Amino acid sequence: MNVLNRRPLFVLIQTVVLVVVIMAPASQATGQARTSETVIQKATEQFEDSPLIITSLSQGLYVFSGDGGNVTAIVDDGSTLLIDSGLASRISELSDAIFRTTMRPVTRLVNTHWHFDHTGGNTYFGSSGVTIIAQENVKKELSSAEDVPFVGLRDGHYPPQALPGLTYQSSLTLQQGSQKLTLENYGAAHTDGDTVIYIAPANVAVVGDIFSNHFYPIIDLSSRGSIDGMIHSIDRILAQTDEQTKIVPGHGPVTTRANLKDYRDMLVQVRQRVKDLIAAGKTMDEVVAAVPTKDFDARWASGYVTPEVFTRMVFTSLAGANDSR
Repeated sequence: MNVLNRRPLFVLIQTVVLVVVIMAPASQATGQARTSETVIQKATEQFEDSPLIITSLSQGLYVFSGDGGNVTAIVDDGSTLLIDSGLASRISELSDAIFRTTMRPVTRLVNTHWHFDHTGGNTYFGSSGVTIIAQENVKKELSSAEDVPFVGLRDGHYPPQALPGLTYQSSLTLQQGSQKLTLENYGAAHTDGDTVIYIAPANVAVVGDIFSNHFYPIIDLSSRGSIDGMIHSIDRILAQTDEQTKIVPGHGPVTTRANLKDYRDMLVQVRQRVKDLIAAGKTMDEVVAAVPTKDFDARWASGYVTPEVFTRMVFTSLAGANDSR
């Protein structure tokens, strides 16, 4: 039996934004962590300390933020479908908040990719009979140990109940009540198993860590991620959305297509600058010293990925370098 079914029912008071503060406000902003820490250490501190925030996008459609990657819930008359499952260490509070908000059991879970802050609740939900759905490479990544260059992430060997039971290659359609979910993989981008979910008629696009608002991204070179793939996927998302589409990023607040386009333009300009420096014979350290992100740091460097780390990932992606020091 799904443990969520055993919760008492609450009267749901629907508001535009509900804030659930389970613990004290974050003691450290993302950028305030010690400089000696890895990207993942900084990120984990933020995920552990941030309050859980619930945003209502429309009737029966919610985003849960703060507990790792953003978690989206789509509710029909009898069940809840989740997109991503947050951080393992906070799954009890997340599942409680989901049930209090939706008052329906979780029966299906879609993973946007394999990283721990988006799949941490997989074991919990999978153990209670929830069907886990993902692009086929996610099952491969979760089944083996992965070491992501530059960010300090080593994860994998998830138990069988945490693995996707339903996988797809390039496209899959699901129905959740009145909402049609179209799952698309545009090739390797942030990882080789990214899923973008278009929800209609709600006009919502859940894009995972292909886009974080307003953070420089992680490019997971261990699973074929690339700067070219990131830009390609964003171009496809822009082609499938309009100015009214609500964009749910992997991290950060729900935003607009215009903001996604700004992010895409930043990636394109940084890619070109790094390409030019590589063509001029510059080493990775020389490219970092040139600070090709400098025009964008004020807007995009507030997260746990520093301009230096982002530049090293872009360089390696473009140069095909194997040295991840």
